[in-house]
Amino acid sequence: MNKLIYIGLLAFGLMSCSDFLDIDDETKISNDHLFSTISGVEEALNGVYYDLTNSSYYGNQMLIGPEIKGGNLKFNDLTFEASTSYYYLPSFQFTHTVEGDDDYMENCYEHIYSVISGANNIIENIEDAKDASDIQKNQAVAEAKAIRAMAHFDLTRLYAQPYSYSANAQHLGIAYMLKNIAWDELVSRDLLYDNYENIIADLLAAEANLGTALGIEDASYAKAYLSKVAAQALLARVYLYKGDWDKAKEYATKVIEDGSISLIDNSEVVDSYKSQEPTKEDIFILDNKGISIGAPISKTIGIMDDRTSLYLLPSDDLISLYNDGDVRGELFAEQLGKTLTTKWIEFSDKDRCTSIIRLAEMYLIRAEASLNLPVSNEVQARADLDVIRKRANPAAANLQLSGAALKEEIFQERRRELAFEGHLFFDIVRMGRDLRRVDCNALYNVNIDYPSNLFVLPIPEDAMEYNNQMVQNPGY
Repeated sequence: MNKLIYIGLLAFGLMSCSDFLDIDDETKISNDHLFSTISGVEEALNGVYYDLTNSSYYGNQMLIGPEIKGGNLKFNDLTFEASTSYYYLPSFQFTHTVEGDDDYMENCYEHIYSVISGANNIIENIEDAKDASDIQKNQAVAEAKAIRAMAHFDLTRLYAQPYSYSANAQHLGIAYMLKNIAWDELVSRDLLYDNYENIIADLLAAEANLGTALGIEDASYAKAYLSKVAAQALLARVYLYKGDWDKAKEYATKVIEDGSISLIDNSEVVDSYKSQEPTKEDIFILDNKGISIGAPISKTIGIMDDRTSLYLLPSDDLISLYNDGDVRGELFAEQLGKTLTTKWIEFSDKDRCTSIIRLAEMYLIRAEASLNLPVSNEVQARADLDVIRKRANPAAANLQLSGAALKEEIFQERRRELAFEGHLFFDIVRMGRDLRRVDCNALYNVNIDYPSNLFVLPIPEDAMEYNNQMVQNPGY
């Protein structure tokens, strides 16, 4: 039976990005005016991309949260002399509450739905742009649908159990917003199966229509806009989470064979994170120029100028996964006497790009999908793993593993390659693994058996109190 959910911010369309959109705060330009021209549509779309960089989304929590929960990060000091780390404690100890007090994850729900609201605003008002060509309209809608799909997918990862939790995903997912609603409307949480159907439909529509981004002429980076290949990469990721191995392999292969992107070389790996610029391996990035949104991640887990406090540290068991000769083992450095990751670096004179999808992930997706096909293709799985392993260490021997050992190696290689990029905990949950944290100084829930109510976040109090028919996620 569907449960009702209230999402207050969906009524308000574009959120407070006036400075970024160059909208006069005093005049509050209406949707009718904003969407009357293609330049207004472009500004609105830029505003939605901007909202992806918020600290309650990919600016921080969507990347750091899964690393804390999964075991790649530990606390430097549980006495909280560096008080900022205190707000990560609910993620570290799985002690989230409905009230969300002192919890950095508490605002994710509201903010991600505000991103969806902004995307829907574009889709619903695009026809008002009288000076826009059909190609421009299709492009704007395609970008908005890709963002809408990605945001809903991320909500399912945070607030719903994984696809394999029930047969054919017939358990509760999240509300999929195909349109914005009035402030007093209530919408239902859909089954997770239906969430995935809508996510995939939006991404397929995006794939079919994405071409030249509207804002490309003034863009610092072309990869800061969703492209056809980015939609295909998102589809590969979604199909992987769904366990549709044929489609996951198909779409990962499309991206790998696209030709517009390629893996960076072994000699470029370390410097690529110092340059803070997109690489030829990146598929979709967030452009943080002028907004310094990368600094909180660097401040929390990475290297930054003028550091005075330590918050979260890489776990020793993660560091030990990198064998001698693995260049990724060089992506660590010391500050204030402790080891930190150099994947996140913030210098006072540079801005940071946030990589959301890169090509290495596609090889790992194809490896996992190939292994899990009805007729397992271990040769392909080993070959794809070796591409990533040998990029990291050209002297590495070819893999000879098979069966369960090869499956475990895929998990470990994802942990090595995608560390500090927001994947580990989601991998543990979607694979149905027990959470086992080795170097972990949490006081509660160091290890949690799968399945667990703790593997999903509570629906926040503000989203519940206006809806007396709302049913909270079990355990909260």
